[in-house]
Amino acid sequence: MRRLQIVTTDKEKCKACYACVRNCPVKAIKIEEQKAEVLEERCIACGNCVRVCSQGAKKIYSFKEVVLEKIKNGGKVIALLAPSYPVSFYPLKPGEVHGKLKAFGFTRVEEVTAGVEIILPEYGKYLKETQDYVISSACPAIVSLIEKHYPTLVNHLAPIKSPMEALAKYIKMEEPDAFLVFIGPCIAKKNEALNFRENYVDAVLTFKEIKELLKGVNGGDTYEYPRNFTQSFPIPGGLILSLKQRGYEIESQRSISVEGKEQIIETLESLTNNRTSGVLFYDLLFCRGCIDGPEIDSELTYIERRQYLLELSKGNKTILSKKPAGTFRVRYTVKARKLPLPTEEEIREILAYTDKFTPEDELNCGACGYNSCREKAIAVYQGLAEIDMCLPFLLKKTRGEAEFYRNKYEMENRKKYYLDGITGQTEKIIEVKKLIEKAAMSDGNVLIQGESGVGKEIAARTIHYLSERADKPFVAINCAAIPENLLESELFGYEEGAFTGAKRGGKAGKIEQADGGTLFLDEIGDMPLSMQVKLLRFIQNREFERIGSNTPRKVDIRIIAATNQPLAKLVKEGRFRMDLYYRLNVFNINIPPLRERRDDIPLLVNRFMNEFCERRKMAPKIVTSEAMNILMNYSWPGNIRELQNVIERAYYLAEGNLIKPEHLPAQLTSKALSGERITKITTFKEAVAEVEKKLIIEGLKATNYNKLACAKLLGIPRATLYQKIKEYGIEA
Repeated sequence: MRRLQIVTTDKEKCKACYACVRNCPVKAIKIEEQKAEVLEERCIACGNCVRVCSQGAKKIYSFKEVVLEKIKNGGKVIALLAPSYPVSFYPLKPGEVHGKLKAFGFTRVEEVTAGVEIILPEYGKYLKETQDYVISSACPAIVSLIEKHYPTLVNHLAPIKSPMEALAKYIKMEEPDAFLVFIGPCIAKKNEALNFRENYVDAVLTFKEIKELLKGVNGGDTYEYPRNFTQSFPIPGGLILSLKQRGYEIESQRSISVEGKEQIIETLESLTNNRTSGVLFYDLLFCRGCIDGPEIDSELTYIERRQYLLELSKGNKTILSKKPAGTFRVRYTVKARKLPLPTEEEIREILAYTDKFTPEDELNCGACGYNSCREKAIAVYQGLAEIDMCLPFLLKKTRGEAEFYRNKYEMENRKKYYLDGITGQTEKIIEVKKLIEKAAMSDGNVLIQGESGVGKEIAARTIHYLSERADKPFVAINCAAIPENLLESELFGYEEGAFTGAKRGGKAGKIEQADGGTLFLDEIGDMPLSMQVKLLRFIQNREFERIGSNTPRKVDIRIIAATNQPLAKLVKEGRFRMDLYYRLNVFNINIPPLRERRDDIPLLVNRFMNEFCERRKMAPKIVTSEAMNILMNYSWPGNIRELQNVIERAYYLAEGNLIKPEHLPAQLTSKALSGERITKITTFKEAVAEVEKKLIIEGLKATNYNKLACAKLLGIPRATLYQKIKEYGIEA
């Protein structure tokens, strides 16, 4: 027995839309790596998956090449035309269709309505013999459906060949060497001809396939159309109607015609549950009759097809040349493969994977192709479906991934924004930036050390806003600015009535306010020893009590401490607790003073100038090379804060567009004139050139390398800017 898979999947074209799963009445689809594979052992070749596949990924096994080869070699090739062919080839008349097929190369054309004539007596006889209800076996999709999925109903199938098989056997008895080609609207006929029982039909072409082959073929001779009453066979209830017209009495109330996949499934489910309703004969058609088969390829509407065939079926002629001999009975067998069923617990485990824990979570949206989440879970257990082919779950997962990448993108932008806020390009400041970035990735306590004015709080805020706590509070407290008797209440808060003057309802302290975020303890070196003990206890347990309360409160905060004092020295002197020092000094960052990063001064000057002018909505001024030289040679005991104040003061003092040495504070110019610091001997021209080059580079960066904007920012003509760029070899 030949075993060929009629419907297959082109996996390159399959896009995991699950339309085939959704429309397959028997779920004969296995999803593997998001590709939908048709399972031959479950497939009934109804063609629904082919019809709904928008990507053209479902392929039907074709015999076109075999038929062409047979005709080319001059063999005896006989066409067996399905009874519905007149509506497919319309407006060609039936006789013209015969002529065109003959012109193509078929040696003979036969109508399968002759096969209907053969099986009608068999049905009439069998219906009299049997004592139980009977299901018609003319539709191959119905036969496959019962054999593979409703095995308890196999014995109720009429053991009679289909009209196609009956006619093929009849012709083979006369011409055993003939090559028989059935032509019809049905994909399941290919399955019937090739994979079931005796094989009298050698090839099957659908109406679509034969029309492709006939393109360019002239009409040929017109043959007389053998009008036959069984031409009405392809319409719903056609078998019952044909039996009555042939004189076989079937009580109307005890026979029923059912068409369409939903109604067919419902009927078979009822019969499986022994709900026969007193009916003795079920004429079942998977489609709405053969006039609506998946490959009917007709320009007529369904109603027009029906009426046209009824008109052609008028009359009561036979077209068989002689009475058929032999038996046209067949034995149908069970081909069902029972799949394992999961327990309720196993179903719940599969559902839980896609975040379905309660009945309300089971949306039953059908996006996966299954009618319910539980049905899909069973398919997963049986190996037919993949566990994550759930649209709501995938959307949630995708949203999570999108959120991840969005957060990552925001983090990169945040990183650039805050790290760029720490101005400088010297090796020391670049190292500080790296340490800040690493500290932000951890959640340990941080100790920032450096002189006053170096930007310790800016570093602390940068760590906070680059960390996972960025959307939580950043709370700062200056331990040196608050009297000792108030520091405890500021840190830990207090309850109502805890002391005279306590606010009604109490007050949350800085620690409580920072819950989830960062607590910045500035000037931690000035914290009294008594408070150091209480802070240490809190750091160890992450618990505290408000003043006047015995109820412990738990918070989740990160501590960043800063000081301008050498804590290690204070520890030796007994002025700072060693255990607290080590608790705070998990991650240590030392910010260098400005005098150790003098090359960053022009960048800082440019930044402070731009920030000040943007804030005040005023035009920036240019610091002359003489003034810049003084700024770079000053020791800056007040560091960056002092530099910022000097620039703002000079801006107001300078009446024109230039900030000159006379606009700087006396302590800067006097020390520069006295030669207090001369670390590098250079010519005046070289010094000016170096400063000019740095200013132009910063101006270009600030204006995103827009030369016109840069010239305006620096207060020089555009031609001068171009000349300087060329002179200093600046890449712009």
